[in-house]
Amino acid sequence: MNYKALGLKLGLVIMTVSATITGATVVTTEPPSWTEGVIKVGTIDDYLPCSDQINQHFEGLSIDIWRRISERLNISYTIKAISSFDQAVTLAANGEFDLIASCHEITPERLQSVEYAIPYNTGGIIVASTQTQKPAITLVSKIIQNEIVVKCSILLIIITGLTAWSSSYFKQPETTSRGKARRLTKVWTFLILNDGIDTIVGSKIRDHITVLITSLVHMLLMSAIIGTTATIVFEENITKKTSQLTNKELYKLLEQGVAVIKETSNAHWLEKQMNKAGIDNSIETSPIYASNKQDLVDLIQGKRDQKPKHFVANITSYKTLLKQAKLEKNFELSYQMPSKTPQAFLFGSKASKNLKKAINIEIAKMNRSGLTEQIEQDWLD
Repeated sequence: MNYKALGLKLGLVIMTVSATITGATVVTTEPPSWTEGVIKVGTIDDYLPCSDQINQHFEGLSIDIWRRISERLNISYTIKAISSFDQAVTLAANGEFDLIASCHEITPERLQSVEYAIPYNTGGIIVASTQTQKPAITLVSKIIQNEIVVKCSILLIIITGLTAWSSSYFKQPETTSRGKARRLTKVWTFLILNDGIDTIVGSKIRDHITVLITSLVHMLLMSAIIGTTATIVFEENITKKTSQLTNKELYKLLEQGVAVIKETSNAHWLEKQMNKAGIDNSIETSPIYASNKQDLVDLIQGKRDQKPKHFVANITSYKTLLKQAKLEKNFELSYQMPSKTPQAFLFGSKASKNLKKAINIEIAKMNRSGLTEQIEQDWLD
């Protein structure tokens, strides 16, 4: 056997493997570079804190995230504003953009048309309502209009009235009708207050049994009235879940006026709730559609003929919207979606697999490092 030749071959093999490993290491440590040409990026206009175009400048948390990704990958791109979320979905599905840098919520309907990137943020539907200028009057109105309070109160008045009328104290001989009325009022008052009954109960066993039953019924009815009133008081300033929005409450909101930006997931959610409740899109119950965010601001500021008392928005943008309208103290959250909905970029139908993979990797890195959360907080603060 020729040991020299064998040793030479082994040496060449070792050198080749070493060079391969070294080369691979160099490739992975070099900054990534995108050489597949200029990509087309779209974004939603007038939707801060997510995205906005001011003159020729684009800003927003989704824009900041995209800029970091493009710098990291050395991507050359053009960017263009799109008027609505639904239009952006259509344009991406048609391949007119490679990427939509925005706060698009991931919904089942949109997933049928487009592919999303890895989520970098979360949102959710909220319903904001004007705060009443007379909270005490509003609270009392809610209490006296409550079905349980009304029914229990009527039943309490009837039962105590019948007991007072049938009592021996009331039926004592009296010369004048005014005296009888005074006796009836006295017994009735004691029974409603459930106090001082011993002073008007007669000696008959029937009176004692009647008053005892009336007292027990009184206790049950008053417990229901007090418990319901306490619930109304404590829930007055508590934001309800959107799943607790009843058909009756939704109808009342629509009658008072609900504004929402058209061609958004917020508008689709509202329309879906109306369909579930069987509410027709009539003049009295039709939502007040805004064409964009500024239009919605004008509506809630009362600058238009229609003056809604409520508006539907996303938890991501509603604070910015109220700040822009200078109405932070005039509105409060009345309903909020209990679960957070992921938000992400959209990929165009013609975007390459390599581009989508590279962008997803960068978003995952930013999520993992907490950078996306920090960018969001910077914009929300």
